[in-house]
Amino acid sequence: MRTLLQDLRYGLRMLAKNPGFTAVAVLTLALGIGANTAIFSVVNSVLLRSLPFRDADRLVVLWGENPHRGWIRNPLSPAELLEYKQSDLFADMAVFRPMAFNLTGSGVPEQLKGQQVTANLFSVLGVAPRLGRTFLPEEDKPVSARVCVLSYGLWQRRLGGTPDTIGKQILLSGDTYTVVGIMPAGFSPHYTSFYFAGTDLWIAGLNLSPTDWHNDYLAVARLGPGIALKQAQPQMDTIARRIEQQYPGYNGWHVGLVGLKDEVVGFTRPALLLLFGAVTFVLLIACANLANLLLAKGASREREIAIRAALGATRTRLIRQLLVESLLLSTLGGGLGIVLAAFGTKAIVALSPAILFKLAPGLDSSGINAGALVYTFMLAVITGALFGLAPAFGSSKSDPNESLKQSERSSTEGVRSHRLRSLLVVSEFAFALVLLSGAGLMIKTLLALGHLDFGFNPKNALTLRVPLFGPRYQDPQRRVEFFRALLARIEALPGVRSASVSRGLPIHGWSGQPFVTDENPNPPAGEVPAANYTVISPDYFRTMEIPLRKGRPFTEADTPVSQRVVIVSEKLAHERWPGQDAIGKRLKMGGGESKEPWLSVVGIAGNVLSQGPASGFHAEVYVPYTQYPWIPWIESPEHVVVRLASNPTTIASAIRGEVAWMDKDQPVSEVMTLDEIAEEPVAQQRMLMVLLVAFAGLALVLAAVGVYGVMSFSVAQRTHEIGLRMALGAEKGDLVGMIIAKGIRLAVTGTAIGLAGAIGFMRLLSSQLFGVKPTDPATFVSVALLLTCIALLACYIPARRATKVDPMVALRHE
Repeated sequence: MRTLLQDLRYGLRMLAKNPGFTAVAVLTLALGIGANTAIFSVVNSVLLRSLPFRDADRLVVLWGENPHRGWIRNPLSPAELLEYKQSDLFADMAVFRPMAFNLTGSGVPEQLKGQQVTANLFSVLGVAPRLGRTFLPEEDKPVSARVCVLSYGLWQRRLGGTPDTIGKQILLSGDTYTVVGIMPAGFSPHYTSFYFAGTDLWIAGLNLSPTDWHNDYLAVARLGPGIALKQAQPQMDTIARRIEQQYPGYNGWHVGLVGLKDEVVGFTRPALLLLFGAVTFVLLIACANLANLLLAKGASREREIAIRAALGATRTRLIRQLLVESLLLSTLGGGLGIVLAAFGTKAIVALSPAILFKLAPGLDSSGINAGALVYTFMLAVITGALFGLAPAFGSSKSDPNESLKQSERSSTEGVRSHRLRSLLVVSEFAFALVLLSGAGLMIKTLLALGHLDFGFNPKNALTLRVPLFGPRYQDPQRRVEFFRALLARIEALPGVRSASVSRGLPIHGWSGQPFVTDENPNPPAGEVPAANYTVISPDYFRTMEIPLRKGRPFTEADTPVSQRVVIVSEKLAHERWPGQDAIGKRLKMGGGESKEPWLSVVGIAGNVLSQGPASGFHAEVYVPYTQYPWIPWIESPEHVVVRLASNPTTIASAIRGEVAWMDKDQPVSEVMTLDEIAEEPVAQQRMLMVLLVAFAGLALVLAAVGVYGVMSFSVAQRTHEIGLRMALGAEKGDLVGMIIAKGIRLAVTGTAIGLAGAIGFMRLLSSQLFGVKPTDPATFVSVALLLTCIALLACYIPARRATKVDPMVALRHE
């Protein structure tokens, strides 16, 4: 311990004696360690944090899948779920379906996200309520008493967070419910898909009928003892084939099992792991830079090390002393890195769009915690050893006799040290190229998405949700009258160009429904076509600015007693009636045995990206709300879209006032611009691009500093040689070219190696790309040229300085 303390004191004195070197080294490390700690904090909060359930690794979510049709992650029907529930694979299975409720009776009316569940949901998840109880088995019936369990957030926000809430009654969509339990904080976003995250309350009374084939239900199950997920999936496929034999309409469908943890974080895991790999490259570049600095420092201390060895210091003792100095640097860098990471994590959370908090539960709580501190400490120790070992071994290996015979300047660095420094610069450029290539591909992706035609105009348009619940709106005609009057009042507001109502919006509210055509009324089982079913008012296409390619729009003359009409998208018309005029053709929602009426095509609308850019165009069916076309399992129109002449957000409060004037108990929710909706599918790519560009820029700066340092040191070591060359008549251009050529060789070698690594790394990035290939040649060539230019600039400065050396001074240099 005495010698260790001695090394620490001496190391601190050495760092204080060289403040410039210390500042550069600490700042370089702080940037690398800070970036790593910031991303680790996010990864820790999103990917590594355990779910708040008992044996969460045994929980799975069930999804309907039809690979033949390209359909994944679909809700299931009660008939299917009852079959799967009988399997001995599961210790228990709970079923639920999302619902919306209007909270009225006190305060401002509010629409709540709810779920109707089987009574065993909370026991399957293995979570107990914070207050009160969950549902009893006898409440698992539609005719049972109306009871509800509230989320912690709703309890705090609307009911004061007081214990006496248990037993109170609240008014939900006109019905009275008794509060029997309060769930713990943070429960609702962590047990199902982000599509249904943020649940406010749960009610019981879910009725599962073996004859109900409507796909509206989700399920979470607990695997039985000794059952693994890989083992369970083949058995589920066997059950699916048995169902298919009994029910031909089930053709092609099976159930996919997804681990609950994968369900929660699966969408964001690739992007976060990609960022973690990127910051690892940044740290490796920082370590290479520090190793180069220490090698240069070691060369200038060769005489000192030789004297220590001559006085009896063992090689182990010398290595320990040099490693202590390296660890001191890494500790200081780690301390400053924590400060930078704290700001970096806050910046990531602040810059993240709202949709990412749904995609990545836990992102909003990212920060520097005990885990991050332990990670930073380990990182500092590892990096200290990583960049300090090679210089320590190199400096301690020199022959004391030879070093003491030579002057301080002539015994600078051997061939081995020179090769190591060159190798470090090569590795820096290789890592930098990988990061810059990734950033370049993400920039191209965002440019492609920025020029994407969604099929509608998202500019200057506002959307909000006005769900109509309660006895007065049971009659469809009353709903139509409400919206007709509301749209008239909204269109009278200043700045409003048009307004419309719809069930569902592009990107939001997808509802694929089967249909048949007059030409093929009975397609084979499993081959019934499907289309997105959207209910709209007459001005929908004008408000959304979706072009009507042919035919006419809907009018108020399309009533329940007139001919039933439909407008289809170009994609549907081309698929169902290729080479024919679709106007006048007929289709019917449901299969051939459906009791729904035949609809005549009166118009063809332009295609829209109803599920976002990655899914492409889908078949669309539009029906007029004036003909009351919502089928029992499809909710009625409730989205209001308003087209304005300028900024749409300024009118939201006025629209709320109009809704309140018409019905004070009707809530207004999900107020968003169409721009915000259009941004949601690309939010993760945009955030990934920003961070990759930042890390790539940092890597580029570090690589440039690295090659500049190597060339500057090389010029300093070759001062005598340069003076001799100039004395013998060498031209300045020859000297500049000689020095630059050396640096460019290092950069080109690193770039070539980096290209090979980048191709593999980009394949990991491919899931985040759009409109560009992961092996895009233009990106790689551009990045390689950029790195070469940066290397050229970094080499030119010391080369130009070398030409200003006075030959006489250089010859007397040593």
